[in-house]
Amino acid sequence: MLIRLSLANLWARKRRLVGLSLAVLLGTAFLSGALVLADTLSSSIGGLIRDSGAGTDVVVRNATAVTDRPGSQRGGIDAALVDRVRAVPGVAAAEPVIQGYGQVVGKDGKALTGNGPRTAGNWVPDPALTPYRLATGRAPAKPDEVVIDRATAKQGHLAPGDRVTVLTPGPVPVTIVGVATFGDEDAFGGGSYTAFDLEGARQHVQRDPGKVGTIAVRAVAGTDQKELAARIQRALPADTQALPGKAATGEAVDAVEDGFLKVFRTFLTVFAVIALVVAAFSINHTFSVVAAQRTREVALMRALGASRGQVLRQALIEALLIGVVASAAGLAAGLGLAAGLRELFASIGFTLPARGLVFKAATALTVLPVGILVTAFAALVPALRGSRVAPVTALRGAGAEQVRLPRRRLVAGLALLAAGLGMGIVGGGMVGLAVAAPAVLAGVLLVAPAGIRAAGGPLTALLPRLRGAPGALARGNLLRSPRRTAGAATAMLLGIAIVTVFAVFAASFKEGSGAETRKVVAGQLVIGGSSPAGWAGGGHSPELTRRTAQIPGVEAVSGLRNATSLVDGQSRQMLAVDSARLDRLFNLDVTRGRVTALGPAGMAVSESAAKDRGWVLGSTTEVTFPDGARQRFTVTGLYDRTAIVGDYLIDRTAWESHADAALDAATVLRLAPGVATGTVKAEVQRIAKDYGAPTVRDKEGFVAARAKMLQTLVAVVYVLLALALLIALGGIANTLSLAAHERTRELGLLRAIGAARAQVRSALRWESTLVAVIGAATGLVVGLFLGWVAIRAIGGPNAGAALPFAVPSTQLAVLVVVGALGGLLAGARPAARAARLPVLRSISAE
Repeated sequence: MLIRLSLANLWARKRRLVGLSLAVLLGTAFLSGALVLADTLSSSIGGLIRDSGAGTDVVVRNATAVTDRPGSQRGGIDAALVDRVRAVPGVAAAEPVIQGYGQVVGKDGKALTGNGPRTAGNWVPDPALTPYRLATGRAPAKPDEVVIDRATAKQGHLAPGDRVTVLTPGPVPVTIVGVATFGDEDAFGGGSYTAFDLEGARQHVQRDPGKVGTIAVRAVAGTDQKELAARIQRALPADTQALPGKAATGEAVDAVEDGFLKVFRTFLTVFAVIALVVAAFSINHTFSVVAAQRTREVALMRALGASRGQVLRQALIEALLIGVVASAAGLAAGLGLAAGLRELFASIGFTLPARGLVFKAATALTVLPVGILVTAFAALVPALRGSRVAPVTALRGAGAEQVRLPRRRLVAGLALLAAGLGMGIVGGGMVGLAVAAPAVLAGVLLVAPAGIRAAGGPLTALLPRLRGAPGALARGNLLRSPRRTAGAATAMLLGIAIVTVFAVFAASFKEGSGAETRKVVAGQLVIGGSSPAGWAGGGHSPELTRRTAQIPGVEAVSGLRNATSLVDGQSRQMLAVDSARLDRLFNLDVTRGRVTALGPAGMAVSESAAKDRGWVLGSTTEVTFPDGARQRFTVTGLYDRTAIVGDYLIDRTAWESHADAALDAATVLRLAPGVATGTVKAEVQRIAKDYGAPTVRDKEGFVAARAKMLQTLVAVVYVLLALALLIALGGIANTLSLAAHERTRELGLLRAIGAARAQVRSALRWESTLVAVIGAATGLVVGLFLGWVAIRAIGGPNAGAALPFAVPSTQLAVLVVVGALGGLLAGARPAARAARLPVLRSISAE
């Protein structure tokens, strides 16, 4: 009986049903889209990795792993092991595999970039041991011949027979003799691949011709992978490992899952949760308005014998039905949203290697319960309040909403607000932020109706003078029901507050990072240091660094080389530099000891890293390099500023013999006093053309380039948060629509005494705009405060200095204006519909 009554009630009020369903749909669609896109990436990347190792039964590699980052290279192994492996019983074929850095230079002299690693290696002749297939041309047969992937060929408009340069990282003139695909794909994700013959790869890619990267093994049919790996292992030295092909593939897949995909999934889920929270508040307020409007209806049900429990169950059944239908629709809409998110990332130069869309049962098992539960919990309090209506209310013309504001609510709100403000101002760290944020938000929401009643009058006093009768009507409606006004503005308040916190943090981080980079970099010019594509890593040849050092007017030069190694058994990102000139190129704010002339066994460490490890000057630590070599280093200096250089510095001479690739991530140049920066920059750019034309910037240009990468990410964040604001505006529109329906008789009387349709429309539009402005302004103030607390909590020692509190005034002003315009648009349709109501029917409405 209750189910039939609930269905009839929902069907009789289709407009209310649509409004409630839309908020649930948008929130669940974001969650569904996030999960679908993450699953698609996981399936696509995992599929590519599995394809790459499908025919390899055993992988022979260096036993030392200094990092578990996807795509990272281990040290090389003795090339003589290839013949030893081939002699093991059960081995059908064994091919040496060399892989390192390689980037094709286009016909315009600029390096062709992508969104993944740029690799080079040797062409593997056994098709079972490589995923690459020739699409056109032939395999390389000479050291100066190469095969390139089809994606790179398309990007550079290249074809077999073209003469180009490949950076490995030094420039190598080559002839393209073939174009290959990675299985059915043009390339492996967004990366690029250049294949020499084995001799060419030894000369140009592998620094030590006596080594290879790995050995790919194909087993005799019927041979078990684990058994064959064990046989091969017995023929290998202790520093070399034989791993079954399936285990190697699984290891690579797990590295991606635990690294990039985990971060990406969390990133999208955070915004999905934000959208659901805003949707929950919008749903809660709409149900509150509905419960208030159904006061007399519920009272009649009680008078006819319905119990409180039955009334409560009916309201919850309606909420559950809405939750089920809207969540199912949101689940389906998530597919379209996932495709949209994929295009969004592609538009900023971050093309995701996603093939099709993957929809898993786990997505439905997550989205549907979450959407239903969020809807049910959002409707619970209004349903409880509605079930308490007394039967005698049916005999009175009870208003839709009680105007009286409970004193207990005000007292509790003020107490929470005071506690949150106090904790935010006095407290510190993440604990202070964790307490202050919910306390302030809860306090503001509880005192909002009283605040609207107290401050709304003075703030809107001029509206009747400016807009006449429509302005007076809008002001009166706003102040007459402060709880409804506050409820309608809640979703907007939350949305604007969240956006403001993100905007403040981004501006503060940008300003702090830029200021710290300016302090740290003492040179006037920087080569490289950020990828032209914004995402893919890269570097340039040390030859370029050495040649720029010979330019007249250059006082000091150092290349920065990534030297990831194990420090006391833990993976750490170190930087290898020319420490003899370090003090002239960087201002590291040395606190103790020295950071120059580190030599082959000295290490400089940041104060924060030394504190974490319990090190002091003279402490020693064991470093394990990628090739498996171990060496003890002594801490010779401590410094505070870590921007650009990180936490661990060693000399290039200590790293040189252990690195498989000579690649400078960036080069910093300091000029002699009085030398014109522009003159030297032009000469550096001329030389850089021989090395793929890496970007050459002055210090301010380098700071701006780093900030641009952050701005791109912030732009994506704004787009994702826009959905929360869209949900908030939908809540305002829904509330205004319900309010207009409630005031049908009132609007009819206004029309009867001479009010024009335009005046009615204007009044309702102004009401919607005022609600949006109140929500946006309050959210702005709350967001600024919480942003300030967050900066204090998480800024701390950031690159050697606390983060500054920066307010992006222009962006926030635009945000408020957009909120106001959004409120105006949200109210346009309900206002137009209310103005079209026939006068006589409106007057006769109850």
